[in-house]
Amino acid sequence: MLSRLVALSVQYRTGVAGGLLVLLVAGGFAAARLPIDAMPDVSTVQVAVLTEAPGLSPIEVERMVTAPIELAFNGLPRLSELRSVSRPGLSAVTVVFDDSMDVWFARQLVSERLREVTADLPAFVPPPQLAPVSTGLGEIYIFVVRSETGDHSAMQLRTMLDWEVVPKIRAVPGVIEVNPMGGELKQYHVVTSPSKLKSFGLTLSQMQNALERSSSSVGAGYVEREGENILVRGNGRLLNEEDIANVIVRGGSNPVLVKQIADVKIGSALRYGVTTRDAEGEVVTGTVMMLLGANSRSVTAAVKDRVAEVQKTLPPGVVIDTIYDRSDFVNATVGTVIKNIIEGALVVLLVLAVFLGTVRGAIAVVLGIPASMTIALFGMHLFGVTGDLMSLGAIDFGFLVDGPIVVLEAIIASLAGRHFRKKSEITQGFIDSAAPVARPVAFSVAIIMLVYIPLLALQGVEGKMFRPMATVMACALFGALVYSVVFFPGVVALLMPPPKNSGPRWLGVLREKYERLLPGFISKRWVLLAAMSVALVVSMYLLLQRGADFVPRIQEGDIVVTIRRTPSIGLTEARRLDLEAEKVLKSFPEVITTLAFTGRAELAFDPVGNDNTDMFVRLKPEEEWTSAHDLDELSEVIKERIESQVAGTFVSVSQPIEDRTNELISGSRADVAIQIFGADLDTLVEKSNAVGDVVRKLQGTGDVRIERLLGMPNIVFTPDRERLARYGVELDDVFRTLEAARVGARVGVIYEGPKRFEVRLLSPPTENTRKGLGDLFVETSDGHQVSLDELGSLEDTEGPATVRRENFMRTVRVEVNLRGRDLASWVAEAQATVQKEVPLPTGYNVTWGGQFENLERAQQRLAIVVPLALLIILGMLVMTFGSVRVALGVFSLVPLALIGGAIGLLVRGMNFSLPAAVGFIALAGVAVLNGVVMTTDVKKLLDQGESLDKAVLHGAAHTLRAVLTTAAVAALGFFPMAINTGAGSEVQRPLATVVVFGIVGATVLMLVVFPGILKFALSKPATVESDDLPQPDEVTDGPEVLNPSAAKGH
Repeated sequence: MLSRLVALSVQYRTGVAGGLLVLLVAGGFAAARLPIDAMPDVSTVQVAVLTEAPGLSPIEVERMVTAPIELAFNGLPRLSELRSVSRPGLSAVTVVFDDSMDVWFARQLVSERLREVTADLPAFVPPPQLAPVSTGLGEIYIFVVRSETGDHSAMQLRTMLDWEVVPKIRAVPGVIEVNPMGGELKQYHVVTSPSKLKSFGLTLSQMQNALERSSSSVGAGYVEREGENILVRGNGRLLNEEDIANVIVRGGSNPVLVKQIADVKIGSALRYGVTTRDAEGEVVTGTVMMLLGANSRSVTAAVKDRVAEVQKTLPPGVVIDTIYDRSDFVNATVGTVIKNIIEGALVVLLVLAVFLGTVRGAIAVVLGIPASMTIALFGMHLFGVTGDLMSLGAIDFGFLVDGPIVVLEAIIASLAGRHFRKKSEITQGFIDSAAPVARPVAFSVAIIMLVYIPLLALQGVEGKMFRPMATVMACALFGALVYSVVFFPGVVALLMPPPKNSGPRWLGVLREKYERLLPGFISKRWVLLAAMSVALVVSMYLLLQRGADFVPRIQEGDIVVTIRRTPSIGLTEARRLDLEAEKVLKSFPEVITTLAFTGRAELAFDPVGNDNTDMFVRLKPEEEWTSAHDLDELSEVIKERIESQVAGTFVSVSQPIEDRTNELISGSRADVAIQIFGADLDTLVEKSNAVGDVVRKLQGTGDVRIERLLGMPNIVFTPDRERLARYGVELDDVFRTLEAARVGARVGVIYEGPKRFEVRLLSPPTENTRKGLGDLFVETSDGHQVSLDELGSLEDTEGPATVRRENFMRTVRVEVNLRGRDLASWVAEAQATVQKEVPLPTGYNVTWGGQFENLERAQQRLAIVVPLALLIILGMLVMTFGSVRVALGVFSLVPLALIGGAIGLLVRGMNFSLPAAVGFIALAGVAVLNGVVMTTDVKKLLDQGESLDKAVLHGAAHTLRAVLTTAAVAALGFFPMAINTGAGSEVQRPLATVVVFGIVGATVLMLVVFPGILKFALSKPATVESDDLPQPDEVTDGPEVLNPSAAKGH
């Protein structure tokens, strides 16, 4: 079947070339429509449920809101994990599902359970809401709306943001939400006067009821007049401050209006967060969140176009500044990938021209790269794989051109120097030389695809990162097979005339020298093998001593400085400290701009308090840095300088995508998340402080963040029910008075066109102390006023700031970021030290998560799947050669190939990581295939009657060019990736380093050590020790016709 396809390709080569052109054009369209991002989205399938609980403490939120919601979600299909955070007035529950769960179905299940549990929540708690369908890569664009002239207030800017900017950006396809923050949220305030209320004999409750009833509209059907249908309606909506002031509080002959007992004015809502920029003051910002599965590059481009349109509609002097644009990092990363692709293709073309001696033939081979990638693009669309650094950045074009090299080697060896009289003879010559290698090409593709099977078995975060790579590589290899059998024979027959010679003269000279040295190598095979075994043990030992990381840290070009403070800090003080920290950051010449987010926005997608500041810092390119040489050093300098100059701050430094992705995966933004589980908050705090003190002393510890559960001051009013009864005061009136004193009671809405603004009833401002609140007055049943102090007790207490739970258990987290040390060895030392120095009471336990959890899970999975894949490859070798002994001889190249990869990582100072593991996996396939090349040729010579000694000598010499060509193509195809320093290259370099060094080392070892191993494997037991090799001048040197099946095994 395969031979028939080769024959048809050569016979109809013009049509085949046209078909190739059509395929490449289709590939161009597929590439233009491919979703592009910087990194694969590794977020879990999760649904976040946010519930506001006004006035409740964290303990009350946990008990009355969070716990019932968690209980409702228990037992959901494919539920993986439940996480929750209870903060003052806010509950956030995150429901994490198995990766096989569809996110939309998951949201449907959560919504159904929420409808059931809503009745169990307190009546004053608004219905729970689902967070937007976004991911760790969802925050794609951050902008600031500011006044250049200073003529616009913070309230005016926020109003423009909410009603003119955000709705238009939210309408962009692919945008799921725009989260506004900062500025002042406009409200209409009705501020009462207790003395006037008393003088008119009114209560706060009466006034609240009057305002709530005063703004309404009603439909009264319709009337027909002169053939027309006319609607009848009543409109009593409040339109402005004057309407509010004229609301009747009490009717009768002497009506009392609002303006007689209260002041009506425009004010701002109670704020829970603030944003500042460049130490210059407050700003209003918007964060654009992308819909799950959307194309980040196209969505960001559409957002920027919409921002430009909105800018034209804003008043003069109001401008929108871009602070963070994810497409910058995406474009830089894509540029890195494209640069590697172009450089790799040029290197492959040059190597083939040098080794094969035919430029036309080399061009025909290189055309296999875009053809294979086109089929890979079709596969990416079919399987929903995004084009990113992992899926596209790790493809070695040397693997994709292996098949065409096999065919071209066979053609050159068979047709070199032959003379043809007719065109039909040339056609038949191409068919006869190319057809026999169709099966070896298929075998080579199967071997390479098999080595990627372990990646398809990865789960969790590591699976989301590396399964797309394996999928794309498998599709590309399938494309290489299709090109090799269907397109390449016809294309090369069209482009290349029959070769006049078998190759460059320098290869012939090299072969002669190798053939003279080979008998010595074979005779010393056991010494060489022992030396290589020692080298393998030493190199792997040294590599493992360096430790292991999950994935090297990718430099995104910008950083996030997270500042933690005491939980009791007020928003005004936090704002002051933010400005000081920004001033410190602006003193760094590397910093372009800063934007600080403290607390939470009104939408509350991120449930944090005033004690948390996320400061986005935009940096200049690294080559312009002067304060530090790399990101780790700059992070350490920033941390030390802010903590030393800004009092009461704890600083950690991360990056935007890294920070958000870590948080969504494990609920933590750190490299390592140490969680202590137990029931008592005081014990959790004590043990977390002890763990923090222990790990802070370890080498490689950068930032240590201990979650502060306690320390939130409260002023708590406890009513005396006997006094309430004696004075005739309803408890609801007391609580309304407290509410009106601080946040205000919502009594209506004012519509200004499409804009909506709340109307709130407030008491006059009081002192922010217990005494000030105690002096508030409540109306009694007989018209007198009594203070809160007389109705109960007001006490200053201290309670939890946060209650965190995971799978129904309370927990506290110690977060650690590392500097200059690998993840695996640090965690191993930390686990041993914590277990020894921090004993836990019965019922308490500690877990280790974050990036370490991903590394550990990947190692466990690979420890099972990699040996299984290697066993399958061994089985294929046994089937191919019909001998376990020969198969084991070829398979012995796998451990030898690891030597070069290990040395490469050691020389370049790199730790073992998952990308490096992928490189070792690919290296194993290449090593086996090179062994197949030589073994196939030697066995054919044996079948032709050659002695074992001569067969090994001739076979090794004959395969020299094939081995060197494919090794050079594979190694040099990865070389640009190994030395690249562009955006995202941190992930590619370990993989490429292993492949480049490994292939070079494996090729040398195969040419030196493997012929001796092969002789032992092919010899009969009685002749194993025979080393009577012919001398070079005794060897009959016939014409070099490379066995097609041995031309290249991969």
